[in-house]
Amino acid sequence: MNAFEIPEFKYNSEELKQVYLNNDSEWAKYGINEKLTLHTQYVASENPVILKHIQQIKNYSDVVENVKFFKTLVNAGVGPHRDKRNVAINIPVIINEESYVVFYEASEELDPILSLSDKKILTTAKYYKQEQAQPVETFNCQNAFCIDTSKIHGVSNNSKEDRVILSISFKDEYNDFNKIRDMYENGDLL
Repeated sequence: MNAFEIPEFKYNSEELKQVYLNNDSEWAKYGINEKLTLHTQYVASENPVILKHIQQIKNYSDVVENVKFFKTLVNAGVGPHRDKRNVAINIPVIINEESYVVFYEASEELDPILSLSDKKILTTAKYYKQEQAQPVETFNCQNAFCIDTSKIHGVSNNSKEDRVILSISFKDEYNDFNKIRDMYENGDLL
């Protein structure tokens, strides 16, 4: 299992949606094809709504690296990739049953491109050719969940609206899916 639900994580999608709609940070895009591009936007962890959410994580200031909104466009997806991070907790902002995470087996890498304003930047994230990627697992969750982002994964969004999540990244020794899972199972995460 490359992801697990965290039903105890309390969140307010409406409050998060208002932060998302009013956040003026610049959007970055990961991907080559617009239909398979992940849109990311930093959000200040000091924002009272964001802080209320991340404070549920024990010792959050020592554990949380950053917080971003991730957007997948309507009737689109995010192609097979590996993040430059190894784990994330994702919180639904705008999400429904018609959008889900897909884990893949893939071998043919593409140049990972980050677009920020008019600049194109190579990143340490890894992207894989969609046509040769084989789905091996799907994960559909309407609650907060933890995901192993070191595994090849993507998103399918077949809904009638953009899929938006708030994604929490972790610092140093906590940037490890097994560590976060163990902390959760032992009651040391929340």
